[in-house]
Amino acid sequence: MKKNHSLFMLNIQKYLFVFGIFCIVFQNYISAQSTIDFTNPPSIDEFLGNQPMTRAGRPFQVMAIVSNPSDAIVNLTATLVLPKDIKSQETVRQLKLNPKEKVTLKWTLNSTTPLYEEVQLKLSNKDEIIAVSRLPIRFLPSVKKIETEYIPEPVIPTKKNKKLLVGAHHCPLWEFDSYNLWSQLKKHPERTPALGFYAQENPEVADWETKWAAEHGVDFFIYCWYRTSQGGPVQQKFGSAIHEALFNSKFQDKIKFAIMWENQSKGTSGVKDEKDLMENLLPFWIENYFKKPNYLLIDNKPVLYIYRPEFLVEDLGSIENVQLAFDKMRKACQKAGFDGLWLLGEYRGSDPKHLGLMKGLGLDYTFAYCWHVTNSPNPPEAITSQMAQIKTTQDFGIIPQVVTVSQAWSGWRDEGSIWKLPPTEFETLLRRGKAFVEQLPDDQLSGQMLILDNWNEWGEGHYLSPYTEYGFGYLDAIRKVFTNGEENHVDLIPEDIGMGPYENAYREYLEKKREEK
Repeated sequence: MKKNHSLFMLNIQKYLFVFGIFCIVFQNYISAQSTIDFTNPPSIDEFLGNQPMTRAGRPFQVMAIVSNPSDAIVNLTATLVLPKDIKSQETVRQLKLNPKEKVTLKWTLNSTTPLYEEVQLKLSNKDEIIAVSRLPIRFLPSVKKIETEYIPEPVIPTKKNKKLLVGAHHCPLWEFDSYNLWSQLKKHPERTPALGFYAQENPEVADWETKWAAEHGVDFFIYCWYRTSQGGPVQQKFGSAIHEALFNSKFQDKIKFAIMWENQSKGTSGVKDEKDLMENLLPFWIENYFKKPNYLLIDNKPVLYIYRPEFLVEDLGSIENVQLAFDKMRKACQKAGFDGLWLLGEYRGSDPKHLGLMKGLGLDYTFAYCWHVTNSPNPPEAITSQMAQIKTTQDFGIIPQVVTVSQAWSGWRDEGSIWKLPPTEFETLLRRGKAFVEQLPDDQLSGQMLILDNWNEWGEGHYLSPYTEYGFGYLDAIRKVFTNGEENHVDLIPEDIGMGPYENAYREYLEKKREEK
């Protein structure tokens, strides 16, 4: 009996020993699966909204891609950190990701308050933060959705100064396959346009832009115009904003347009010689643009902006040859039924020698595409710098200028002096710029025109079109300074009338890239 009892106890001890070893191995296994390899940690590959903005009281959809690039299973906690006025039914999710696995997470956010706030997504393992991503989002003031067949026509307010034309540079880079350009905005999600990552060749996009511009006091767009080869029939790129969108838009008669000849790429974007200018380039402009009823004419003269007029000295052989060519262009326009041609050359500096060159070329006026403001200034410094450069150019008296005012700058890779005027400070700059122009002779273009920089240069960091961070703030500042329009008004977005989105091509591109990885 004692022998059997001893044998039983021995077996129990063996089983307990084996079970103990199993528990240790299992605990180590579980621990191994939860240990993060920080040489190849989990990441938040994307965190963005499924819409550019919405209204208070409507849902806002956000999406995140979380990946585990390591060779081990990882357990994570995904926590959505929300400001107090934004709600979601679920903010914490437990994730178990297999090796090389990606998961897509989606949330629906709601707010009853108009706001601009930042939402955070945090990945953690136990109590350790692995990754954090931030997404700024905007809820506009609530309005009822409208049932309409199309975008309502622009309601254009009267101008405070009917003689003063307000134009805006227009950057036409945003074609349906410009994926690499839109990807630049992934590091600046606050810049997301109200149209989303749109395809500019859609006429509806042009109609939204026209509606927003015209309703806020912008009279014309200056489209950057690119030639791709010289010496033969005109070929161009990024022309879809004009040829496919604007020329097929319903509201094209509600706004004027002009072109800025982007001739900075030597050997391809200028002219081979005078014959190329007079027999290829100018006839193309006259027939395709100048004769359009919505092209910008002042005193029955088309207005042509030239980005690098000094490059024409090399193209045509001398300063004198450029001057002669400009005179021939004016006469050709007269022959085509106009009273001449206004020629404006871009220069964003205050070197009197360069201004003298602009005068010597035979240009009528200078203008700035933007103002270079050094040392990443604060808003008051940026305003003071711009107005000082404008005044200095004017005081030289070498060649008259058409005034430009700039809203911001960053450079494509945040490589430059980085600055931005919030809408309130931008309004201050607009008032100072307007007052300066109104002191100039109103029988000259310099006293009849003010240029805004820039409608939609999302990559370089200067833009006025409605977008996530400030909504319609910049456009409302323009409306307040230049028009008699009521300050309290409703600015529609596509969602309000059941239209859009306009970014399907880019979303499909992102999905394809995710599948390839």
